[in-house]
Amino acid sequence: MGDDEEAMRAEVDRMMESGLAALDNQQYEVAAELFRRIMQRAPFRQDARQALAVALQRQMAAVTEQSAAASNGNGVPLVTAASTTGRGPARPTRIRVRLWPLLWALVGTAAVIAAASIVYQYGRQWIEGARRPARAASVGNPVLEKIGEDLRRADNAVGREQYEEALRILENARLTALSFDPPDTMTVALKMASVYAAQAQAFYRKENYDKALEAALEGLKHNPTLAQLHYVAGQSYERKGLHAASANDTVRARGFYQQAAEALEKCVEADPEFLAAWELLGKTYARFDEVKAIETWQKIVRRAPDTPEGKKARDYLEGRRGFSK
Repeated sequence: MGDDEEAMRAEVDRMMESGLAALDNQQYEVAAELFRRIMQRAPFRQDARQALAVALQRQMAAVTEQSAAASNGNGVPLVTAASTTGRGPARPTRIRVRLWPLLWALVGTAAVIAAASIVYQYGRQWIEGARRPARAASVGNPVLEKIGEDLRRADNAVGREQYEEALRILENARLTALSFDPPDTMTVALKMASVYAAQAQAFYRKENYDKALEAALEGLKHNPTLAQLHYVAGQSYERKGLHAASANDTVRARGFYQQAAEALEKCVEADPEFLAAWELLGKTYARFDEVKAIETWQKIVRRAPDTPEGKKARDYLEGRRGFSK
């Protein structure tokens, strides 16, 4: 469990550094994509959410400046052209290309991304080990304010290592989320998934793998594309397989390993850059399917050869005769 968490932390930190570097270099699209990936695997990283907002804001500002520079104020760019007779000074020729519809489409896309990212601002950075309280969103909405307050209380409880209290508060937040009006179905789904992700990770930290798995599977009903939920499910199945193997129950152990592999395959499908999930997938396949394990480690080497996960994958491959390259 410790190795998995350390690998996750290191991977997310590397992505955060790359994203900030891209932001400094005015590569706003690259930076935004990296920050979105961080939030996919570590939903409660406040710094990533804030950095994503900055990247989107700067990207929009850059587009607006470029459009204004190329426009006469009415969305019609001016292009200087010489007279067709070759006499006299160059004169402006209007090219009727409407930029504002394109700009508004980009604005709409950025707004959707920003709105989706808001739901991840609640809870504690369970994986990263930070203790920064989450901020409530949508001030003025009593339901969201109640959820935000519950999650801040849960964060404080975790800071005191009072996990049962934190989980009780999170359950209250889950029930409160159910009181959303019907038109907010999508908001409810995303909110519920984020709460279940926090709950599942808390149970996993307590080594209560049955409860962690239960919470993760429940969360996936609300957001089946959240990579972190698939990852916790895979971790939990893998641990249950280890326990069955230690009791010499090889049949049940194999079943749990297969379920772990299925969950982790869905995790890397949702987030192909989730290297910690790729590594655990390789280890899991090695327990019951050597060919799949080798294929997975080869994918890691090709995808991220210079990372710690890539080095471990090469070590695994070099330990198998005929697969040293």
